[in-house]
Amino acid sequence: MQFTISFTLMSILLAGGIAIAQAPSEPKHDIKPLKYVPKFSELFHNADRDGDGALTRTEAGEANMGRTVEYFNYIDTNHDGKVTLDEMRALIRNRITS
Repeated sequence: MQFTISFTLMSILLAGGIAIAQAPSEPKHDIKPLKYVPKFSELFHNADRDGDGALTRTEAGEANMGRTVEYFNYIDTNHDGKVTLDEMRALIRNRITS
């Protein structure tokens, strides 16, 4: 279950540009996978073993968050070796509004 939520959210984050690149004449579709964001927040907090509000690559790996591990350097925008929910949310916002 956790892997599915993580995989779904990361797929949204990294492939979201496909839906945005549609022809302007097509109606906008609701981004239904955003329903997983609250579940991802729960998964994120459960994976944050030391409770510092950020995930290291190791914590993400131990929580089976494969996409987060795979794209860790891309998500970690300030390159501090940790991924925060704010960095995740910024990535989601950028992918949706780009």
